[in-house]
Amino acid sequence: MKIPKTGTRAYSQLFNPHPESELHFHYTFHSLYDHHQRQYPGFTVIRHPRTRFISALKHLVSLYQDKCGVPYNNMKHLVEFFYDNFDRNCVPKQNKTLQEIFQENLTKHHVAFFASQTFWAYHPKVTWFKYENLQQFNQWIETRLGYDTSKLQQIGKVDKNHLEHLDFQHSSFQKVVHHLFQDDFTLFDYPEDV
Repeated sequence: MKIPKTGTRAYSQLFNPHPESELHFHYTFHSLYDHHQRQYPGFTVIRHPRTRFISALKHLVSLYQDKCGVPYNNMKHLVEFFYDNFDRNCVPKQNKTLQEIFQENLTKHHVAFFASQTFWAYHPKVTWFKYENLQQFNQWIETRLGYDTSKLQQIGKVDKNHLEHLDFQHSSFQKVVHHLFQDDFTLFDYPEDV
């Protein structure tokens, strides 16, 4: 299962060189069970909630800069925006939709940036590997699945420096991310700061 914004796009090409065949990347474990009516074991990569969220913000700004309603100019206003609009695990407040909050018609893929990793992968039959230690994941892929990870191709990185003026090390940003993705910090045992 590929959780959005975990930096694992290259793995989809390794596992599925023929994109027309069926593979399950942006699906939760529970939706896969509903699809197959059977619980196969699953695996995924997780990422520190703060670096994942920064990646999501940069991606959104590259697409919607100057159009959506998120205040990207100032860290204080950005933090207030998320406290005002989202509860624990990034659930929108006051039954709002993400489209209403962002004042932009986000695609289903972009909406998925705000789902916690726990939402995607919490299940006893799911093995997760940390993005911060992809070498362990590669070793497991080779040993358990028989794929040659030396064939992983580096996906071209898009330079998204639209938010370089913001201090993501600021304690207020760390607190809001902990508030937004509380279950990810707890379940996956990530430290509050990086």
